[in-house]
Amino acid sequence: MNAPHPLLPMIDRPWRAAEMHAFGKTRGPDFYLAAHRCAQSVWQEGLPAQAILMLNRALSAPLPGSEPILQTWPLPYRALAWLMLHRPDGQFIGNPRRHWQHLATRMVEPHKELRTWRAWACWYLAKEILPEIEFPADLEQIREEGVIEPDHATIAARLQALSPANDLEVWSDTLAWCRTQLGRVPRSAPSVRVRRIGPEELSEVQRLGREIWHACYPGIISDAQIDYMLSIWYQTTAMAHEMAARDVWYALVEAEAQGAVGYLSFELYPGSDVVFINKLYLQPTVHGLGLGALTLDWTAGRARELGARRLQLRVNKRNAVAIRAYRRAGFDFLEDVCTDIGSGFVMDDFLMEKPI
Repeated sequence: MNAPHPLLPMIDRPWRAAEMHAFGKTRGPDFYLAAHRCAQSVWQEGLPAQAILMLNRALSAPLPGSEPILQTWPLPYRALAWLMLHRPDGQFIGNPRRHWQHLATRMVEPHKELRTWRAWACWYLAKEILPEIEFPADLEQIREEGVIEPDHATIAARLQALSPANDLEVWSDTLAWCRTQLGRVPRSAPSVRVRRIGPEELSEVQRLGREIWHACYPGIISDAQIDYMLSIWYQTTAMAHEMAARDVWYALVEAEAQGAVGYLSFELYPGSDVVFINKLYLQPTVHGLGLGALTLDWTAGRARELGARRLQLRVNKRNAVAIRAYRRAGFDFLEDVCTDIGSGFVMDDFLMEKPI
C-alpha cells in the first residue's frame, strides 16, 4: 500500500511482530534489526500506528554506541519523524503525542529510566511535528497524576546521562532536520524586560489583548466568547478602575527591537498571602523562548516584596499550551472552577498554585 520507508531496511517478505517473540528478553542487535524490519513491513501495509509500535520496541534495546548495527541503522528518531511527517491521509496513526505521554509515564522494567526518556524524546518530536489541535495531550492524566511534560533541556540532559549510545546527537539532529522540513527558522530568545505601567498605557494592553486572544483562543472558546470577554475585561476604564479600587498591578513584557510582546496583571488578595495572576499573555511569535518563565519569575519577585507566599491563577481546561508552561514553572492543580460570566458564557478552568 505504501512505498518503502526510506529510513528503514528493505525487506523481501512480510515481517510479523510474532517473529520477535523468539528473542525472549534478549534486546540485542538481532532484535533491534528485526524491530526495524517489522516496522518497514507494517508501514508498507498501510499501518503507520503499528510501525510506531515496532520502532518503540527497537528503542527498548540498550545497545552500546560501539554496536555496528547502529552505524547502519541509527537509533530510529528520524525514522519516526519521517513517518509522522509523511503520514498518509486515511491511514490510522492514532495520537502519537498522547501515546508517548502514556508510554513515558507508565514505563516498566527492564531499562525503565532509559526507555522513559527515549519515550519523552519521541513525544517531543510529535509535539514539534503534529498540530496540537488535532493531536492533543491527555490533559485528564496531566490533571489527575500531576504529569509535567518536560522541556527540551530536561530531555537532552536525561538522554546525555542515561544513553549507552548516541541518543542526544541523533535526537538533536532529528529535531533540526524536522524544523528544516517544516520550514521553521531557528529562533533565539531576545533580551526582555518586564515593566510596571500606569493607567496611561492601558491602551497597549487592550491592543495586545485583542491580537493575542484572537490568535490563541479559537478552538479553545468560541469567537463570540472571545469578543464578549474582551469587551468586559479589556476596556481601559475597567482596567484603570481595577488599579484604583483593588491596587491591581499591570505590566508590559517588552522584547528588544520588538517592543511590547505581552502583558500581565496581578493583585494581592487582602488579608492573605496569595498574589493572584489575573492576566498573563504573550504573542504566539515569542512562545517557546522562555519569556513566560521569565515573566513568572518577575511576578514571583514582586509578590514576595508584597509579603505573599503563594501565586495562584486560573487557566482554561482546554489551553494545553498554557497548562504545560505552568506545570513546568512549578504550579500544581488545586481545583476545578466553573464560573458563569453572563450572556450564556462560562469560564471552565483549573485553579493552580505555586509556593514562592
